[in-house]
Amino acid sequence: MDKFEQVTQQMDQMHDQDRVKMTEEKKKLCICSGCPTYNDCAKNNNELLYCALGKSPTCITKELGCIYPSCSITEQMRLIKEFFCSRGFEMEQRGL
Repeated sequence: MDKFEQVTQQMDQMHDQDRVKMTEEKKKLCICSGCPTYNDCAKNNNELLYCALGKSPTCITKELGCIYPSCSITEQMRLIKEFFCSRGFEMEQRGL
């Protein structure tokens, strides 16, 4: 089991309040808004943290570049996939 799977299991065992708090803390570290693919629609809808919350429901339609390797969350969670905003969150892309 890798680091991402360990953290995911820990989050599954958290109370809803704690999971929401952790998500909000991670959003503060999120660099999605600096990505070439991120657009005004996503900004206006306060979309962030695609790696954990899933792809954009309607805003992101074109992949114009991905800066996830420079994101601190990538290192913390040991993420291996990319373009979470258009392809889905890490777990989904891994087929877990």
